[in-house]
Amino acid sequence: MSAEELLLSNTALLSEETGGGRLDVSWQVVQYVPLTSTGRVQSVALADCVGASAERSELVLHCVTLHGGGCLGSPHREPSQARMPCRDGGQAERWAAAVWNIMHGVAPDAPPPRQKRWLVLINPVSGPGHARRVYARCRPLFEAHRVALTEVVTTHAGHVREIAAQIEPAEVDAVVCVGGDGVVHELVNGLFAREDADAAVSALSIGVLPGGSANSLCVSLLKANNEKSDSRRSKGGAVGEDDDSPAEGRLLHGFLSMEWAFAADLDLGLEHLRWLGSPALWLMLAQRQYAGGLRFKPKGSEAWRTLEAPFFSVWACNTRWPTTSTQLNWAHLGLVKDSALSTFVDLTSGKHAEAPFLEYVKATEIELDPQPRTAEQPGMLAIDGELVPYASTHISVLPGKLHVLGAVKGGGGDACE
Repeated sequence: MSAEELLLSNTALLSEETGGGRLDVSWQVVQYVPLTSTGRVQSVALADCVGASAERSELVLHCVTLHGGGCLGSPHREPSQARMPCRDGGQAERWAAAVWNIMHGVAPDAPPPRQKRWLVLINPVSGPGHARRVYARCRPLFEAHRVALTEVVTTHAGHVREIAAQIEPAEVDAVVCVGGDGVVHELVNGLFAREDADAAVSALSIGVLPGGSANSLCVSLLKANNEKSDSRRSKGGAVGEDDDSPAEGRLLHGFLSMEWAFAADLDLGLEHLRWLGSPALWLMLAQRQYAGGLRFKPKGSEAWRTLEAPFFSVWACNTRWPTTSTQLNWAHLGLVKDSALSTFVDLTSGKHAEAPFLEYVKATEIELDPQPRTAEQPGMLAIDGELVPYASTHISVLPGKLHVLGAVKGGGGDACE
């Protein structure tokens, strides 16, 4: 259905002559129809709009529109503007206010919604060091969305945790991390370390822009919204994030994953050999097996289930990818008992979760007791891609605890916050 047909199929909320044409807006579409047949009809889907403003006698819609696809290459979104002529500056101002309200589900003539306030944390040395450039591209979109921005460039390890301790939830609506998953990990643990942790975590939303070497949360959000993402890791290691390894026995909060055995060794143990390429790394790890105990509570059950060693890989995920239907209400536990290189060939499709050599379960609680593989190379255990002590670990899932900007609510029949 075209934008014009979509508008005609819905009741117009506002319609007005402009002198040279007519402006119409519904909950889905803004449309300009010229009076003459030689003029160009303009239709803009509000789902693509991030802002509306007036410039002289024009209504300006700030959009992020989809380009490409098919023979034109991979589909991707690019910033764009649609300019619709108005009778004068006053009409342009009224329409900008009306469209802004409708974008937020408010009646055209109602008071405008409250301005959003975002704290933006930029880690300039995350991954390949592209965070500043990534944010520079996104900042104009935030400004078009009328967000009040407070920007902080981190300067040292642990800086994000320090900032998290000082945030006043009454003065900030969301904290946007520009960097890798490690920046989000540090923010989450900084918030949960506060005396008012429950209130702070409940009041704040978390956003992320991909500026690190691994951007798993960002990839998950994009794929959950059926948007294109580049799930490949950027070259370069994460530097300048929280370098303090957690002590054994310490309470740690993770938003992304727990990796053990093959998964952790591949992600962290062979960083210095990434230049060999993924197939070579997989071959080096293919014959490794790991001893340890693992038990978990399946979703919907209070009974513990125990699995015996040896294991090839264990990966508990709390985001939509790399599995096909992940929510933040439980952990998705992938268990590989035998060596199977094809497990990690294509995680982006989610088909690995259906492989016969992989057991995939949804769990609400997990207990892992990893045993050393060898005295020289005991093994690695990671939370959110961050190395943690190789020790007995208990994981409890906190349903719906974090609120993430861009998360799909109700996906798969469950809340995703």
